[in-house]
Amino acid sequence: MATGKPASSSGEDPEFSTLEFIAEARRPLLIERHRALVEEMESSLADAFITGESDNPRLRQMLDELDSDSEKARVAKTLKAIAEDPHHRDDALRRALIEELCLLREQGGIEIATLQMHVIGVYRATSARLVKSQGQAPSLADLRELPVAMLGKLLNPIAAEFGSPRLGDALAYTPTFAERALRSIRRLRLAENGDRAWHDAGGEPRLSREQEEPLSALPEAERMQARQLLVRDRIRSRFYRDVFLIYLSPDELDQREVDAHPTVLHFLESVEATGHLYRFMQGQPAQQKAFRLGQLLQKIVQLHEMYARVALATQHPSYRDTFVSLSTRERLAAMAKDHYPPLTLSNELTLAALLCPFSEFVRWVQERTGKSDFVLPPDPKR
Repeated sequence: MATGKPASSSGEDPEFSTLEFIAEARRPLLIERHRALVEEMESSLADAFITGESDNPRLRQMLDELDSDSEKARVAKTLKAIAEDPHHRDDALRRALIEELCLLREQGGIEIATLQMHVIGVYRATSARLVKSQGQAPSLADLRELPVAMLGKLLNPIAAEFGSPRLGDALAYTPTFAERALRSIRRLRLAENGDRAWHDAGGEPRLSREQEEPLSALPEAERMQARQLLVRDRIRSRFYRDVFLIYLSPDELDQREVDAHPTVLHFLESVEATGHLYRFMQGQPAQQKAFRLGQLLQKIVQLHEMYARVALATQHPSYRDTFVSLSTRERLAAMAKDHYPPLTLSNELTLAALLCPFSEFVRWVQERTGKSDFVLPPDPKR
């Protein structure tokens, strides 16, 4: 039966397309109508509004109202709208939120005081999610700068798995937190006044007869150099064994210790601050502790890169079938033979490895050591 509407050669409903076009054209006009008032309201907020650390009666009343199921539902709806709206794809949270509030005020004539309570609720809900993700509460300035793409990760979390190429996609953090993390990483990696070689505070460890006897036929200078390499390799191997096979073992590591460190980086910073509390650091001078901590940081990044590289190769048609029955060590040997390239050690890969939840990293190590499939990569530039 005829509808009286002209047909479109593209198959689209011309009336619907026109309505969409009109709505899209009106959108910036509606936002600008309320932008100045909404921006002024949002700019008046302070960190105390988000943390709730204030005795202000009006704020306490707002926070009580935000705890109601109806307000939580409204906040969740706004967060979802921002995360899914293509208009906000490249926006920071503050800009996107202001535009959404302008549209809410246009549609419902909502009072500015009500919108203020709503924006506080949005920031508080986002902050609570970020605490779980990055291990510490963001400031209001950090929240305002949060990319909407990160908000999508918070609302639709992906399980983080150390050694997975998708680990970076699972983590969400503010740009400011990432900058602080990279500064900490650089400090730990390049510790000032740190040693540049492996040694023990109590002197060189003894070598076995099987290691010592072949050296006796060498000239003295070569013998000393070769012996030093063997000694340092033994110290290095024992240190990593103390960390990955003993400290992180399920029989040794207390769950309270796992829960105390939100991310791998928090764990490393704790070792830096209180090295005397960790058995694998005890008995070492400060310079050697700094050196070993930097080496441990690099080793963790190497581990993530290596296992992520194996995971990518396993998905490739050239390896998919043959890798099924092979161990990680055997897979690495096959990849080395084919000159399979390493992943680029970028800031993104480094952050993925070191902002991985510490609990996930512990689980990953324990799972692989339990299966005897834990492969430790060599130190870089050895």
